[in-house]
Amino acid sequence: MSVVVVRDLSTLSGFVPAWEELAAAALEPNVFYEHWMLLPALEAFGADKDINVVLVLIHDPHNPDAPAKLGGLFPLEQIPRYKKLMVPVLSLWQHAHCYVCTPLVRADAARECMVELFQWLRSGGANASLLELRCISGDGRFHKLLVDLSNELGLRTCITDIFTRGLWRERNEKDTLPESAVPGALRRRLRRKERRLSERGRVEHLAMRPEDDIGRWIDEFLRVEASGWKGQRGSALASSESDRRYFTEIATSAFRRGRLLMLGLNFDGLPIARRCAFVAGEGSFAFKTAYDEEFADFSPGAILEMDSLRQLQTLPAVRWMDSCATADNFLVNRLSNDRKTIQSLTVGRGALGELVVSCLPLLQWATRRILMRSSEATAHSSA
Repeated sequence: MSVVVVRDLSTLSGFVPAWEELAAAALEPNVFYEHWMLLPALEAFGADKDINVVLVLIHDPHNPDAPAKLGGLFPLEQIPRYKKLMVPVLSLWQHAHCYVCTPLVRADAARECMVELFQWLRSGGANASLLELRCISGDGRFHKLLVDLSNELGLRTCITDIFTRGLWRERNEKDTLPESAVPGALRRRLRRKERRLSERGRVEHLAMRPEDDIGRWIDEFLRVEASGWKGQRGSALASSESDRRYFTEIATSAFRRGRLLMLGLNFDGLPIARRCAFVAGEGSFAFKTAYDEEFADFSPGAILEMDSLRQLQTLPAVRWMDSCATADNFLVNRLSNDRKTIQSLTVGRGALGELVVSCLPLLQWATRRILMRSSEATAHSSA
């Protein structure tokens, strides 16, 4: 095996065939790190970042002329200061529209690839004392591998952030509808709201089909999202040309690959809600839901979330759906029948890196105490 560091997008694009094969054979799927999502993200959001895409290559010892396989792919951002300390860190890159950073690692060589990565880190090739594996799956096969390797290699590590978010997982019960896991009171309330809406006009539930016009779906999603508070605050995808271009490119690419799930709700022929998700392996990753706030009393976004559960019945290869939502999203938590753990893990290299990692629990404790004292002082002065 060998490690190659790539900074140039054109060079990275040359690995696309091997990259596709890696994504199909990955220990855990991550749609956000597949080439058709990561390359547009690097172009749109990575220009002012110091990003290295670290590739672990697998060579055939019996055929030196054979092209190398891609064993692992790690988009790493070089950050000069870690948590305000004068210590450089390499961190898995996460942009505003990336909701999980679990790296793509080949399942049949995962251990060997991770050992090669850590050896590269220890050799000084990373030019950093710390490796931050941020926003990774904390309850899957990749996490278990990290735990085993940390013990085996004597790595000094520290969990710096951990939380859970809504996940829908297929159950083994036969003839059980996916939405049956949703509390009955919530289902009845949403049905009442839809009946009230249908009394005022024609309500249509839409699901994107292979023969549909993807451009129309994209335009409608962008228009509905921009019509609400995101548009007013300038955080809608349509508010930024780079965001608009990024979404248009990834949605179009996913559609051509049969990996895009889009649902819609129309009222009297006009779009009032749209939902977008992507399929990867046996799972799907929710991306964004948008709705017209003039219809907020009828919860069109929540109605589409229920539609997404029903849609899973038509996708026999999909076994789970990551909500990609915040931990405190009340609606998603009520609709989900399971939880997914997301964590950030920091690995130390050399004496300085190991010292920093060893001191992180104390630093976190001190930070919490300072924030608590500051909050108490503010409350006291207000009183």
